[in-house]
Amino acid sequence: METIRKQRLYTDYEPLSIAVSLEVSTPHSSVGQVYDPADDSYAPDREITPLVITPVVRANTIEGSWEQFHANLLLAEMKWFVNSKDITTIPSWNKKYVINQEGREKGAITVKRNVAVEERIELHFEAVIPDERTGINIPVVSDVINLTTVDKAGDTWGLSIDVEPDIIYNPFLDKLLMYDYKVANGISAGNRTDAIDSNAYEKTINLLVTRGGVAMTSDYTAHFYKLNGQTMTEITNDIELIAKSNTFIKLDLRFIEKKDYMIIIKSEEKEVARTQFSITRAYPRYGVEILSAASIRPNQYVHSNKAAVRHNSQIIAIPEPLIRMIWFTDTDNIKGKQWQEGGKCFVDILKTGIGRTYLDSWMDIYIKTEHKKAFSQYDDYTDKNGNIYIGN
Repeated sequence: METIRKQRLYTDYEPLSIAVSLEVSTPHSSVGQVYDPADDSYAPDREITPLVITPVVRANTIEGSWEQFHANLLLAEMKWFVNSKDITTIPSWNKKYVINQEGREKGAITVKRNVAVEERIELHFEAVIPDERTGINIPVVSDVINLTTVDKAGDTWGLSIDVEPDIIYNPFLDKLLMYDYKVANGISAGNRTDAIDSNAYEKTINLLVTRGGVAMTSDYTAHFYKLNGQTMTEITNDIELIAKSNTFIKLDLRFIEKKDYMIIIKSEEKEVARTQFSITRAYPRYGVEILSAASIRPNQYVHSNKAAVRHNSQIIAIPEPLIRMIWFTDTDNIKGKQWQEGGKCFVDILKTGIGRTYLDSWMDIYIKTEHKKAFSQYDDYTDKNGNIYIGN
């Protein structure tokens, strides 16, 4: 008996996309402290009320082969760094911290150390996630978070924002994105104002700046930065910037895949407060069905079909702004014949290569789909008024 040579085929997985942000988990103990030289005390005193900073790690793939979106439980080789040095090697931090080793807050650091006024402390977190699909350890590296202390002898400034520091943009929930698509394609869209809510791509982040506990609207300037590792770049004419002032920043989330931001408040050219936030584009799961399975008639020249896209058990009426769908056909004579992009398809049967005998009078029709990613600017194209074109 002849033995046929075996060929082993491996699944080709999409790379794992990692997003990590640092969140303060203790409302009564923040990253900022106030030192009172009169009685040599700190508020809050971390030896009494420790500070807890949690790395929030999310992992995802576009093709849906990864199920553990909240990935803290999978963290391994966890390390915290102080000013880029491993915290375990710094004597002044000995017995002043604890790193959580289990649960949904795995990796969280409990800080029991007070920071002197003149100290500059930058903390960041590193770990790996074992990717069992590929057998590779995926590195996890957070941005830095600063621990600062001000002297009570001066006025204490504060800064907060009116959104969660870890912003997730889900285009599947964005009614404004759908409104724009309808307008561009001559579809009745209603009122634009009604399409703007907390899920819209136009995101306004309001600032609350305080001095000595009193809200301020002057005597300071707000500076906005994008973070890239340890590097900060001030936002000026960036594509995602809609508007900014001393009291808010308005961003266009369509252009953002994953970015981290820093807001710094300065008074008399001196930094007095800062805070961080991040924005991540979500890629929710979806399903696609081809609706027509009707046979081809001998005298038929055009085959029309339509796709149904489902998300959360609901059919998306207009999926084109969210999903890229490209139609293909296979016949005995021509494989991988590409047709239109979109939710509908019209196939010229004479161009498919379909035959007229029982051996080759068949046609497979199928769709290749993927999430549409963040928008970008088409640098080489403008309209007659000089306005740029954007798309994804």
